[in-house]
Amino acid sequence: MTKENINYQEEVLKAGLLVGLTSVLFTLVAYMISVETMTEWWFSLLTLVITIGLTIYLGISYRSSIGEYISFSESFKFSFIAMAISYVIGIIFSIILYNVIDPGLSEVIKQITVEKTVDMLESFGSSDEVIDATVEGVEKGIDDNTTAIGLIKSSPYGLLFIALLSLLTSLFIKKNKEISDRIN
Repeated sequence: MTKENINYQEEVLKAGLLVGLTSVLFTLVAYMISVETMTEWWFSLLTLVITIGLTIYLGISYRSSIGEYISFSESFKFSFIAMAISYVIGIIFSIILYNVIDPGLSEVIKQITVEKTVDMLESFGSSDEVIDATVEGVEKGIDDNTTAIGLIKSSPYGLLFIALLSLLTSLFIKKNKEISDRIN
């Protein structure tokens, strides 16, 4: 197929939906296994790796479908839009999860996270003042990331993070035409 036969909007929408729904499914499985799983550092890292890997895979598939070459700027645009669609899906899902499916989930996550944070800080020998200040920040952060208003207010930072991830994924997706160094 050539670039003219491919509907760009359809391809980027499919990629964004696939990445977003994969992330939602991954989160639902973790939620069903154990809420504590959702608070583990490796869970966030694994979700990030899956998102990056899937975006790269879908970007390379798109590149192949349009003729094997795509510039860095085109691959950045594809990655950014796909991940932005995924991000919106994630925000909608989080609002539903924390406000409809399990309204008490944010308190459970807050309690687990605070316990882990206090244990870690105590193992480092931190003072009570440092522990109290850190716990206050953790609680505020969880409140900001589990309420509808908090999720929407943090979206500019999320989009900035997506832009940085898109720069990374674009490095793997782009493929320029080879330029011969031979002079005729």
